[in-house]
Amino acid sequence: MKKSKFDPEQYSLLWECSKAKNFTRWNEWYAAHLKETMYLRSSDAYGAHLEGGDLAYWFLEGADLRFANLQKADLSYSYLKSADLSNANLAGANLWRAYLSRAALDGANPDAAVYDGAGKIKCDPAQVARLKSGVSCWNEWYENEISNKPDDTRVYGAYLEEASLMGLDLSGVNLSYAHLEGADLRHVNLSGADLSHAHLEGADMWKADLTGADLRFAELGGANMAGAKKVNALF
Repeated sequence: MKKSKFDPEQYSLLWECSKAKNFTRWNEWYAAHLKETMYLRSSDAYGAHLEGGDLAYWFLEGADLRFANLQKADLSYSYLKSADLSNANLAGANLWRAYLSRAALDGANPDAAVYDGAGKIKCDPAQVARLKSGVSCWNEWYENEISNKPDDTRVYGAYLEEASLMGLDLSGVNLSYAHLEGADLRHVNLSGADLSHAHLEGADMWKADLTGADLRFAELGGANMAGAKKVNALF
């Protein structure tokens, strides 16, 4: 049998569901697809074919990707919360900072994936300057910015990775969904801040004030929170 490769129709359907943040169509179709091709399970024709696909920053929460072929696919920064990746082929896939909370990986091979950050740093100097100019102006701009771009995860949330914000007073700031990976947040006043769903992997929050801050659903892997004040913070 000729080896199956990337399927543009499957990719298109998955992209449409990602934009809509609703995988009902995909999951229903995919469950039927797997059932119909079950006899081909040991062949290259079984499962979704997304080899080498650009899935970076995609919203894939709850997506059914069982037995999917994701070899060398770019899944960096993708939101895969509760996705079913059971028995998926992740060899060579880029999982740099992918969000995999509650994702099913039984039978998958995440150890064969790569975690390459080259070229993936997202820091917008204009946004850093805007944030440093004042919280009230930032919040007004940011609320409008994120509310007008709910369906494109490539532009969703502020890009402040590895930004140097040490010692700033950011009390009450809205940084929900923001990318703050590796940011220098030492001694920053984040009391009452909205950091829900924020990406804080590897951020340095040494002695930051997180009193009353909302950190629900934030990604905190590798973050340094030594000495941080966390009174009444929500996790």
